[in-house]
Amino acid sequence: MPTRKFSALIVETAGLSALNRATQRISALQRLYTVCAPPELSRASRVVGDHDGMLVIAADNGAIAAKLKQIMPRLLKNLQKQRAQITGIRIQVQVSGPRPAPRIYAEKPALPVDLIDDFEKLSNRVRDPGLRSALARFAARRRGGR
Repeated sequence: MPTRKFSALIVETAGLSALNRATQRISALQRLYTVCAPPELSRASRVVGDHDGMLVIAADNGAIAAKLKQIMPRLLKNLQKQRAQITGIRIQVQVSGPRPAPRIYAEKPALPVDLIDDFEKLSNRVRDPGLRSALARFAARRRGGR
């Protein structure tokens, strides 16, 4: 069986040819969108379709979608200036992947005993009752944590 280039196979197959044209159109619109949209918004959204002149943009979350809806007239105007053949924009929310893992905070290192003693002594010398009680509670918590 003779070998043929993959690109030639795509061109010869009717269904794959149409899919290839649609993919190339979306890719070209994505490049234009990246140029026209603010960088922080274009990183959190992407072009997912082009249906009858309506550009479909998927946002990663509702906040990004809301911001895109606010700037939609300006974005449409800028895309049309770049010769994108679109007449409107539709925004949809589509989460792109798993949420980032929650932060794990390291345990605070224990304070040296002599430093805790210094806080207790300071709490005895302070005249302000609020500060005095705060320093005493701090020292007591740190001493109890050891």
